[in-house]
Amino acid sequence: MIIDELQVHAVAIASVTNHPRNVRQGDIGAISQSLKDNGQYRPIVVQRSTGHVLAGNHTLKAAKALGWKDIAVTFVDCDDDRALRILLADNRTNDLATYDDNALAELLKELATTPLALEGSMYSGDDLDDILFKAEYNHGNTTADGGTHDNSDNYYDKTIRSLILVYEEDMHKEIVAQLDKIVTELNVKDYSQAVKRLIEQWK
Repeated sequence: MIIDELQVHAVAIASVTNHPRNVRQGDIGAISQSLKDNGQYRPIVVQRSTGHVLAGNHTLKAAKALGWKDIAVTFVDCDDDRALRILLADNRTNDLATYDDNALAELLKELATTPLALEGSMYSGDDLDDILFKAEYNHGNTTADGGTHDNSDNYYDKTIRSLILVYEEDMHKEIVAQLDKIVTELNVKDYSQAVKRLIEQWK
């Protein structure tokens, strides 16, 4: 579904084609899920003279896979040489992007507490767990210039993972209070051991 604001840009999906020289391999399944959850919220970019897609090749493939009849398009007038440069630049600028993991974690935690949780974000609860644990692993490991060491390889080599459970504030306070009691009664070191013991008893 194309969002209402882009309907003015809608064209027949059969009137545009994937660029024959696009070398990017995209995740059609993930893009299809995003289109189902969020709709098409930005136009694909198409060279007017050829009908070839310069930006959004995999969005076009995903829309076709979903059976769409129309897609929102922005047309650009350029020669074939410029078209190839736009095609490559669009892919490359995405490759060069990075994330602020701490800010990303906070954003995902905020969304996780909403009724829709992480739906439409293309992140899962497991992704959030990994991002939070990675942020904890890098915490305080700063370089002389104030940056952080890239510990990604070390993190993914670890055999431990964190489990992040997100609750409304009142429920969070209640659960923490109960966990404090369980830690004392079971005479264990921390919440992790308390939960492990409870799971063992449940078995």
